Amino acid sequence: MNLFWMVFKTVILNFFGLAGGGGSSSGGGGGGGSSSSSSSHSSSSSSSSGSSGGGSFIGTLFGIAIYALFILIIIKSRKATPSNRGEYIIDHNKTEQSKKVHELAEQTFYNYQKDWSEFNIENIKNYTTESYFEHAKLMLEALRNAGRKNVVSSVKVITTSLDKEILDETTVPVDCRVKVTFSANDEVVEAKTGKSLFSKDYHGINETWNFVYDNGNLKLSGISQPTESSEHLYQNMAKFAHENGLFYSPDWGRYCLPDKGLIFDPTSLYTADVNNHIIGKWGEVLVQLYTYAPVPGKTPSSYYVVGQLNVPKEYLGIIVKYKKFRAKKPNDYEKFELEWNDFNNRYEVFASSKDALPAFELLEPKFMADLYDRNLNYNIEVIGNAIYIFAPVNQAKEEDYRELFDVLVEAYKRLKK
Repeated sequence: MNLFWMVFKTVILNFFGLAGGGGSSSGGGGGGGSSSSSSSHSSSSSSSSGSSGGGSFIGTLFGIAIYALFILIIIKSRKATPSNRGEYIIDHNKTEQSKKVHELAEQTFYNYQKDWSEFNIENIKNYTTESYFEHAKLMLEALRNAGRKNVVSSVKVITTSLDKEILDETTVPVDCRVKVTFSANDEVVEAKTGKSLFSKDYHGINETWNFVYDNGNLKLSGISQPTESSEHLYQNMAKFAHENGLFYSPDWGRYCLPDKGLIFDPTSLYTADVNNHIIGKWGEVLVQLYTYAPVPGKTPSSYYVVGQLNVPKEYLGIIVKYKKFRAKKPNDYEKFELEWNDFNNRYEVFASSKDALPAFELLEPKFMADLYDRNLNYNIEVIGNAIYIFAPVNQAKEEDYRELFDVLVEAYKRLKK
């Protein structure tokens, strides 16, 4: 195809040059492409004979004909090999096997939205792989620990499309990806009060649902979001998750965000961008780690690396701020000086008047010494029932991740009572 493209460009540009025009085309490969025509220039002409004008006209027609032929070839090629270009085919009734896959995907989609909304983890186990079941169970546990429910309602599957044809001759189900286009209302509510924290209607959006052949049946093995961006993915975080028995999602976790704090506020549920989400048990405690930007579309350097867990109690606020991190303390917080000057030179401690005692319980000598010796350029904040530790992404290092979880678990032990 590359050779054909080179020949095509040469022919087209030559013939269009004869016609007195110019053009440029650029295409992207690897699952998608775009083309643009961005050339405009004027050409001066000397006197020419009628025969040369006729030749230019014939050349133009010939060039257009070749271009049309090229487009037809590309269209036909794309229909024949959709999976090679990251595309999907809609073939609900082409074969009995593919029809069954469409039906299975659609029913699984409806079942999952209902079971997810109702925390019905036992039902989810029936149609997911063991690994994805464990991942989904932890995500629901994180929501429950945050005191929230994610209710998906008014669900309507518009269409499903496969990444490959499933032939009737296929004697066993085959692994496949299904793009589900749907409409729904997505809402996050406080479990205790029913207060809505986030609500949005989606129309005609899509997700890719991955199915694998498992124990004699096709089962859901993962869900990919259309908002996943390679620009914001960090392989070192995926590697850390894999090496430590944790689960990794390129794009998940926004609905577990705190709704207040130094870097969070109520708009975070609507506007924030969360990537590289890691979740799992660190000892006996459920922990999360992710990259976070208050507003998406910013450069990767504007992101934070955030570690988070939840505690049973609610706090108005405690902050242990790395001194070099610029952030304005809340107006109703008091600043506390500790007896260890070296610690005071590296960190600043603030807390609401109500949380002065818990702040000192957290910063008992052993915890302070441990935090100081680790020399992490991170901030710790306790607010609501969340403890999180964070720093700008350009200050975070792969070797920090394990220490972040260790610090979080130690903070949890002191504040869980």
